[in-house]
Amino acid sequence: MPITSGELRARFLSPAMHSYFRKKLPELPSTELNARIDETLKFLVISRYCTGPIPVTKDIDEIWHYWILETKEYAVLCRALGTGEFIHHTSNQYLEYFQEEPAEAEDLLLGVRMLAIYVENYGPFMKDRTKYWLLADHLCSKRGWSVEELNEWLMSCRPSALTTTDGNHRAPIESPTTLVA
Repeated sequence: MPITSGELRARFLSPAMHSYFRKKLPELPSTELNARIDETLKFLVISRYCTGPIPVTKDIDEIWHYWILETKEYAVLCRALGTGEFIHHTSNQYLEYFQEEPAEAEDLLLGVRMLAIYVENYGPFMKDRTKYWLLADHLCSKRGWSVEELNEWLMSCRPSALTTTDGNHRAPIESPTTLVA
């Protein structure tokens, strides 16, 4: 059974942090703020499988940055997530320095893998949530896919079978309950 957004917020978002986000982003309606927090938590829970560029939009990255600024709260969050390890943040532009040649095909494969892991753990994308994930947004808004087509395609993918050319990115995918246990 997929993890719900409400379960993620109840488990990982303290009232103090919710208040902090509200003060940092007062222009956002509550539903939008909660959606961004939800998607940030979803990303952070599955981030251990993110071995390439960050697959989320600036809206999610902004929430992540604000969380990092509250270092004690962020450390508590990282310990509470699946691996208990600190989740480091590196910008995509910084990672580009270390690439010997453009790795577009590999980055695309990693992006598909992250979306497949998302669907496997959180269930199908909702129409209003694809905009927070770069590849999902691209496929729906630029390539004309419906969210139903996206979900059907992603549900047919086996995330553990989606590896890069070096083969180093194969990882078993835990059930949703073990991801946040």
